[in-house]
Amino acid sequence: MHKKRWIGGACLLVLLGIGWCAAQAWSSHVGEQALERLTARLDARDGWQASRHEVEQGWWHSSGVLRLETVAPEGSPLRVALPYRVRHGVLSSHLDGEAVVTHAGETLLAADAAPTWQATYRTLSGDMKGQLKWPAFTSRGVLPKPASLEVGAGELMLHGHAGDVRYHLRSAPWRVSLGEASLDIGALDVEGRHRGDERTFHHTTRLSLATLTWHGGAPFSLNALNYEADMRLDDETFGYHGEGDVADIAVAGQSVASGRMSLGLERVDADALRALVERMPADSVGADSGRDVTSIDEMSRWARLTPLVADVLRDSPRLTLEALQVTSEAFGVDSRAFGELTLDGDDSASLAATPVTSPAFWRHLQQRLNGHVTLVDAPALLALHLGLAPETPRLVFRIDDGQWRVNERALHW
Repeated sequence: MHKKRWIGGACLLVLLGIGWCAAQAWSSHVGEQALERLTARLDARDGWQASRHEVEQGWWHSSGVLRLETVAPEGSPLRVALPYRVRHGVLSSHLDGEAVVTHAGETLLAADAAPTWQATYRTLSGDMKGQLKWPAFTSRGVLPKPASLEVGAGELMLHGHAGDVRYHLRSAPWRVSLGEASLDIGALDVEGRHRGDERTFHHTTRLSLATLTWHGGAPFSLNALNYEADMRLDDETFGYHGEGDVADIAVAGQSVASGRMSLGLERVDADALRALVERMPADSVGADSGRDVTSIDEMSRWARLTPLVADVLRDSPRLTLEALQVTSEAFGVDSRAFGELTLDGDDSASLAATPVTSPAFWRHLQQRLNGHVTLVDAPALLALHLGLAPETPRLVFRIDDGQWRVNERALHW
């Protein structure tokens, strides 16, 4: 009896061992497939080439190098090498590695400044969690001489699965030095979520920037900037809603204003927008291939895209200014505005008859503009400039077929 139990237990252990080995092999296979799909998606992105090299695959450990390179028709491409190591488990795989960035044959980041990354991939659910971290460093090879770039330490965190990814970026201050002038970018925090695929998506993002300061001939600074956006592209239309505020705008150290704004864009034709986005890189490749360099330039490229630009407008897009608030104690201003503008997209074929690079196209576009904007508690100086009494409390701007009026008085720009 005891012998039979021993044999049964041994058989069970053997079966469990076989099952565990099979699961381990399957996990390794699934992890490798995920890396192949990632490489293919990166390679399919416009402006980049992606490939894997030195690939060694095993049941428990894998390794290789993921190489990214910008497609640069002129000049030297930017190359990013990502050596990686993978530890395969039955339920998940863990990846980690470094990033080596080179340009014109020179390594832009020293070894002690190289970013590091790590990621975990869940075999059963397909969920992913990753983190990219970089230390503070200074680089003089990214910008043209004699400019330099001082990058603050930061990290980027990602988690989700294919079709639904959340991200969170945090960074210490940066500085861009341009000779005697410089631009300081304060602590940055960006958080968002992207859901969808190449055809449709829903993207939300939130940005917070502590300061943005320009040191130069006319120094100014923006303090406590916040911005939120919601973008949707579905089968029929593209829509956008965004709002932002700045706590303080200062010039030469003197506080001059603060403000906030909220606006929305709707009724942008989705199919036409997709066609325009898909055509632009293809048209650029044709222009950069050197087949007819003398006749192909940026202006002519946009001229060829005119019919697609006109199609984007065929549903009569509407821009809504939901709120605009500007406050300035220095100038005695506390004004707010709201309104909407609509672009008539009927008969887009006639609009496409004139190249988008021609002034006539924009005159024709202006003639299709209709809407109104109301400004409450307008600055007295603005009212005087428009030929109205300085105490006029409300300015109502109307535009009909491109003709502007303010408080029923014609405006001539």
